[in-house]
Amino acid sequence: MDKIANLPNLDPALLDLPTREKLEPADAPDYPPRILLLYGSLRERSFSRLLIQEAARILEHSAPM
Repeated sequence: MDKIANLPNLDPALLDLPTREKLEPADAPDYPPRILLLYGSLRERSFSRLLIQEAARILEHSAPM
């Protein structure tokens, strides 16, 4: 199989396809994931700000310790 039917410019031998083993981390981190949440409004009652604050609250509650 020299060419991929719908991608003739790619050589399949050069593709490094992901496997479950490749996706597993080598060492588990000893800290919870770090997620940056941004909102764009400066208003006090901004819906995007309230949404981000609620998302942060949910993430903090569900983060592994």
